[in-house]
Amino acid sequence: MEISLIIRTPLEDSHRLTLARRFIRTAIEQGHTIRQCFFQSAGVLAATQSEQLAEWQRIADITYAELLLCSQAVEEHAVYPESPFQIGGLGALVEAAVRSDRLVSFV
Repeated sequence: MEISLIIRTPLEDSHRLTLARRFIRTAIEQGHTIRQCFFQSAGVLAATQSEQLAEWQRIADITYAELLLCSQAVEEHAVYPESPFQIGGLGALVEAAVRSDRLVSFV
């Protein structure tokens, strides 16, 4: 099964961020594919914090998934993405949703 994720979780909700990463690792262990992680709203800030970068880099390395930061949220929060993140718009999210078997949201 191919899965895409929307992550809107703020940095303050470290438990939910941990759940999102655990979900990804478990899905991979069970033979599923992660197509894309789309970070939107406060999720952009949570993903790009220096403490989080190493973990997201590990996920990118094992899943080969696109890790996209919402272009509007990047502008709104004045975030400058580093690897493994790229900037993408809602069109990329819609395309991933159409091409994936499941779209899972972490709010």
